[in-house]
Amino acid sequence: MNFRTFALSATALIGMTVMMGSAQAAFTGDYAAGQWTTYVVNGGNGTAAISADGATLTLTSSNFEPFTNLIASDVLHSITLQKDVTVSFDWAYSTADENGSSGDPFGYSVNGVFTQLSQDGSYDAQSGSVAKLVLHSGDVLSFVAKSTDSIWGASTTTVSGFTATPAVPEPESAAMALVGLGVLVAGLRRRQVR
Repeated sequence: MNFRTFALSATALIGMTVMMGSAQAAFTGDYAAGQWTTYVVNGGNGTAAISADGATLTLTSSNFEPFTNLIASDVLHSITLQKDVTVSFDWAYSTADENGSSGDPFGYSVNGVFTQLSQDGSYDAQSGSVAKLVLHSGDVLSFVAKSTDSIWGASTTTVSGFTATPAVPEPESAAMALVGLGVLVAGLRRRQVR
């Protein structure tokens, strides 16, 4: 392979790589703390906070002591997506609730449809990953800490490793890929003419 063929191939490969889109890592950029809204439903006192470096989100379910408020309450940390993306994240869950994880489930919702990630009936720490969750522009993604009674102890969940990869190439990426492809085709045509 001569230098020209190598250069053309490398240009095309770079263009194709850019076309695939780059992932937004952690809770930064389009997914920074200021882009999210926290909702506490039904008078609960749960919290949600993104770390200063944007690496993690911590959700704590509602818990009242002394035991004066027996209410179901949710904490939602939500964002309305501005483009089509594929989201992945890791989560680690623990609970101090006397009823175990059944009293304070954790999960996520898309457009209000809840998907529980924590397993009911456990007093042990739990963890897992969600990979390749396909979302669309205008969808509302929420991380949710529920509490069935808001007493007997709270749960804490840490979300980390959050990435959002554009599902469709942005115009600049597509243009770069086309330029790379054009250079490759032009090089091949010149070679055939000789």
